[in-house]
Amino acid sequence: MQIFLLTLSMMALLMLAMAVGVIFSNRELKGSCGGVNRCICEETGRKMPENCKMIKEAVARLHERQEAELESEG
Repeated sequence: MQIFLLTLSMMALLMLAMAVGVIFSNRELKGSCGGVNRCICEETGRKMPENCKMIKEAVARLHERQEAELESEG
């Protein structure tokens, strides 16, 4: 049981260290399309997958909503 707890705590510490490293590296997560705001498909001339289109449209709607909120506050 001691070996299990030692192994579990070591794995937890390693995961915590990796999470802290990701947070402090200040890089955005990137998916198959190159990230949320950038689609590599457009740059390379390939057909954009449907999920990339949906994400890009959702981000555009979110930006429009945020801009509208900022204008109404100001």
